[in-house]
Amino acid sequence: MLGETPPAVLWFSRGDRLFLIAGAVIIGGLLGFGLPYVSSWGASLTWIPFQGPLELIASWSQWWVRYVCIGLGVLLGLALVAAAFYDTARVAVSEVQVRITERGETATISKSEVGTVFVDGKELVLLDGASRQLVRVPSEEKRDAIEAAFEKRGWSVATGDPYADLYRLWVPETPGLAPEVNAVLKARAMALKKKAASDARELRTELDRLGVVVRDKKTSQYWRPLVRS
Repeated sequence: MLGETPPAVLWFSRGDRLFLIAGAVIIGGLLGFGLPYVSSWGASLTWIPFQGPLELIASWSQWWVRYVCIGLGVLLGLALVAAAFYDTARVAVSEVQVRITERGETATISKSEVGTVFVDGKELVLLDGASRQLVRVPSEEKRDAIEAAFEKRGWSVATGDPYADLYRLWVPETPGLAPEVNAVLKARAMALKKKAASDARELRTELDRLGVVVRDKKTSQYWRPLVRS
């Protein structure tokens, strides 16, 4: 359409991706190259743990061992980069919708569903008209770049969480909260402690249904009620 602003993609830039891939290849290769030397040195020090694996690697004297170690180092580095790409949310924002891909799953949210967009620390947050969290995902982009991408396409952007003052630290059996809300928050606290991200996301959705918004600081949960505009 004439005059329409093209979508913006908030993710690793091409330069960042190339830098990370090249770094993984170089660092992984160097670590693999040095592994036989380190193993020989470590095997000579009896107080170092894992003597069995170190002695095994040090005993390999074939010419091809170093190349195998280099290859394994490169593959390990690339695997770590691929995991970072997979875990980092890819946000494509247009004038009518935002599409978010994270951990292999894609969600599309219409602009008409969104009341406010803001950046909370390193996370992108989208709220609906009742202040319910539609999206809260980590982003590697700078705050200014995220805000500019949405503002340029006509979205309502706030400089920070407009309801930040309403959050309260949750403690077990918090007075004033319904028993079912406390129960979900307790279950979610256990999920955060176990680093069960999928369970924590599902329980966040359940809290939204119960009329409570939650955000995390490490393993601590802060809650607030929904605020209808």
